[in-house]
Amino acid sequence: MDSPAKFNIGQAIDGTKFELDRASLTKHAIILGATGSGKTVLSKVIVEEAALQGIPTFAIDPKGDIGNLAFKSVSFDFSTWSGKEADALKIDRAKYAASLQKTYRDKAAEFKVAPNAAANFDKVTVRIFTPKSSAGLAVGISPDLSAPKDFNQLLSTDIASAADLLDLTSFNLLRLAGYGESDRKQVTFVSAILENAWKNGESLTVKDLIRNIESPSFSYVGSLPVSKVVSDKERKDLVTRINLLISDPKLRSWSSAKSINFSELFNSPSINILDLRNIQSEQEKHLFVELILQQLFQWLIKQGSAQTLRYLLYFDEIAGYCPPVREPPSKKLLLLLIKQARAFGLGMLLASQNAVDLDYKVISNANVRFIGRLGAHRDIQRVSVGLELDSDAEREIARLRPGEFFCNTFDPKFRGVIKSRWTLTYHRGPLENSEIAQLMAEFKKSEPVAEKEEEGREEEPIIEEEPEKPARLLLPVVAHEDPIVLAASDDETFLLLEKKFEPKDLSSFIKLGSNLRSIKVLSVEPEERFYPVFELNVSVFEKGYAKQSLDKIVEFAAIGDDDGLVDIPEEHIITSHRLVPAETRKEAEAWKGEIQKAVNRIEKELRHKFDILIEEKRKENIAARSEKPRAKIANIDEKVAKLQQSINTDIDTVKEYEKLYKDVKKESKKKKSLKPRLISIENRIDTNKQRILSTRRKIEQLHTNRKALEDELKDIQHEEKERFHQALGNIKSKTSFGITGWLVETVYRARILVNDSKEHYGDVMWSAYTGQGTWGRCSSCSVALAEGSICSCGNLLCSTHLAYCKMCLEPACMEHRAICYICSSTFCAAHYIRCEICRSPACANHSGTCSICNRKVCSNCSQKKGLIKSKIICRGCSII
Repeated sequence: MDSPAKFNIGQAIDGTKFELDRASLTKHAIILGATGSGKTVLSKVIVEEAALQGIPTFAIDPKGDIGNLAFKSVSFDFSTWSGKEADALKIDRAKYAASLQKTYRDKAAEFKVAPNAAANFDKVTVRIFTPKSSAGLAVGISPDLSAPKDFNQLLSTDIASAADLLDLTSFNLLRLAGYGESDRKQVTFVSAILENAWKNGESLTVKDLIRNIESPSFSYVGSLPVSKVVSDKERKDLVTRINLLISDPKLRSWSSAKSINFSELFNSPSINILDLRNIQSEQEKHLFVELILQQLFQWLIKQGSAQTLRYLLYFDEIAGYCPPVREPPSKKLLLLLIKQARAFGLGMLLASQNAVDLDYKVISNANVRFIGRLGAHRDIQRVSVGLELDSDAEREIARLRPGEFFCNTFDPKFRGVIKSRWTLTYHRGPLENSEIAQLMAEFKKSEPVAEKEEEGREEEPIIEEEPEKPARLLLPVVAHEDPIVLAASDDETFLLLEKKFEPKDLSSFIKLGSNLRSIKVLSVEPEERFYPVFELNVSVFEKGYAKQSLDKIVEFAAIGDDDGLVDIPEEHIITSHRLVPAETRKEAEAWKGEIQKAVNRIEKELRHKFDILIEEKRKENIAARSEKPRAKIANIDEKVAKLQQSINTDIDTVKEYEKLYKDVKKESKKKKSLKPRLISIENRIDTNKQRILSTRRKIEQLHTNRKALEDELKDIQHEEKERFHQALGNIKSKTSFGITGWLVETVYRARILVNDSKEHYGDVMWSAYTGQGTWGRCSSCSVALAEGSICSCGNLLCSTHLAYCKMCLEPACMEHRAICYICSSTFCAAHYIRCEICRSPACANHSGTCSICNRKVCSNCSQKKGLIKSKIICRGCSII
């Protein structure tokens, strides 16, 4: 049976089992080997062993090889996944699956793998994240500006880690905004904003950061005023560029998916794979890896230090991300983790094809080194030089076969050739997107909403489909305990938004440019649109330690896809019942995701307040429990002070008696009668000395008692601190939401006459509450227009097809404008002619009327004659 502190890696060259000390991985491991050497198999074996011992792994996979860890089976039946390989080998699928099953069973027995290992590994969660792809679990990157817990304590006890955290967070945020290493002023300024907020326990969003940049809450950065660190112009540029993170579509695409939640991933034994293949740009891959590692490092700091292996980071083909010369974005984070991650219980498993492609700091910080078969003798020599190996090691490496590795471990000391065991999972080539989608389908089902409660429990009501029963509707929600269910009601509240923009006022709010001379409403049909009003109910509580709860109830209206969840508008009236269409009721379910986000935000806010509440409870408990010991300490201090004063008095008395004794002794030589007095003085000196000695013993005993009371105070603080952290883990939540009513908006559909010449209908519709809508379609591209301009003929024009006459500056549509072929300027129908000779359009400045035949001609088809050349003669008439 495997030792719980060791990983069963395979066999030594003599056939004995080779086990890797679990603790040695906290100082990292590196695997080097050419293609086909078996380094990926060995890496997977280590990851499997970690999962079997409850250690979660986060794996970064540039090539798509690690996802095979999801091919697991208790009986080694891989028939679901081996079909394509069987077809490629031209073997019957069933026979190939059976042969695979036998081979895996035989190899498990050969390498003395525990009989229940495959069954235990089948319980391990394997997730595959695919950035910029919907094949696996979606994942994005967004700057995490949340305040680390106990940041002030980290700042005072480990200022280096706190400084790294501030610098990395600021730098990576600014990297997304287009800044680089040379822009240290901006990084310093943003770090100062974050530090100021985090010290106060405040988490920031990008919008909060923008506001802080525009109006900093502090006047100095270090010893310099803010204006001396970054000028007003630089701050404006900083705001503009950071704003792109939430406005630029390309940058927003990175943050549209949810960021990785390491607390959730590392909560149980799991393997979490980040497949980078769908990110096309190498630069984007490096940036994505950098920000993911920054989030991991920030999360680790929040977890506190640890001496044992708690988590594993596996990075396959790391060479391109941490080369010896270049400085790709991810290198700084990798080196930082390699140096500091062990302090937080994170071990790193790194794999590469060659040591010379890696920064030497990576190799020098690796406690365990596996070197597999290499392609050529010069590669062996390079690795030997890089790892400082001797000639014996070179000869052993040269003789290695696939699956064999020269292992060099520093702590505990080991050096020799080992053979990797077979994996418990089906080892095959890279996964296809369709396979990833199939493997991750179960996780995707549970992403938008919570799974149904366990069998036997009554299901929550869902949105009704029958319009005849407008009952109050409840939607399910992810809850930490049983959700608080809002009572259903047969009555629904309808809030009618006030009408501000009615058809009679159409000309005052229509947006069709200054050329709109007149607009008439020929017909109008009002209709009502319904938007659900949700009541969000969140309760956070801790019954054991704080014995308190915090509750918050919020009402939001779901108005349109663009507006999202908004506070209920003030301008409304309660109206009579309406019949809500069944389709509209169904559409309300589409808001579950947004509502869940809002619930999560409220819950996070309440939890933050609860952290403060529990901290106050901790201080209150410490004060109450410490009251008696502190009172006893104060009493002891008072007694010690009195006893010390008594000692000082006795010492002074002894000195006086000793002086008297000397004087009497001198005189006793002359007078024999003074001898009894000498004896009396000696007795008094001895009595006082005995009293001093006794008093000192009493003081020592009091000091001992005081020390015991101080230890008791420390125990109280320690116990309360443990209870405090336990209470933080016992905070629970109840969340729910339901439809409490409907917001009713009046929308007008109309047929209008524009400029007394052109009718528009069908796409003419607007809200009576907002005045927003569409007024028809562009005459060129048929796009429905919310705003634009209009030709004098009544045709609508979008901004793309809008053109203004150079003479009168009025817009003109394609039918009523032309470009002068001489000056290339645009002119409306009133300011251009079509030459009757060459048939080309010409503007008024480059055309005229022939004084002989009255034809309209361009300048190129005419000439001026006469004494003062005032008469235009066309080309035809000039020949005559």
